[in-house]
Amino acid sequence: MVVGPLYSSVGRADAVSVADYELQEKTVVAHLKELCKYAAEKEIKLAIEPLNRFETDFINTCEQGLNLIEKVGSDSLYLHLDTFHMNIEEKHLGEAIIKAGEKLALLHACGSDRGTPGWDHTNWNDIKRALETINYKGQLVIESFTPEVKVIAKAASIWRTIDGSGETIAREGLKFLRGQFG
Repeated sequence: MVVGPLYSSVGRADAVSVADYELQEKTVVAHLKELCKYAAEKEIKLAIEPLNRFETDFINTCEQGLNLIEKVGSDSLYLHLDTFHMNIEEKHLGEAIIKAGEKLALLHACGSDRGTPGWDHTNWNDIKRALETINYKGQLVIESFTPEVKVIAKAASIWRTIDGSGETIAREGLKFLRGQFG
């Protein structure tokens, strides 16, 4: 599986006209159709990740991602949701997960501040109910950051230590997720 914002470079966020957005969308759809043909031949899943408005101006919500998937029209294209981005862009995280349904291929689980899952204000019970509702069997992956890896820290605007070391985030996040999701 190849996941992420496969539709744009990260950091490309600008107010564009409807006409410019439609042109971008037409270009992205054409490119994703080609990528999906190749992915299908190789039995690879592609999963697009909606990012928050500060990181992209193109796909910010589950619904926008699903609309793009529909326009591409490939069984190789899925959705990759991330609780950090969802916390900014979605009204209700659980409802977005249910809307994604069988198209959800991967869920990044991280705190609302990009820290340790469970050490934040995210409604993890709502997420658990939604994942159970859609009978999700995919991966839950912790995606949190520390300032030590400078390139990623700069890209993710991590200017301070959020929850200690990467080891602490992994250990405590995994403990929480195992307790929450079994």
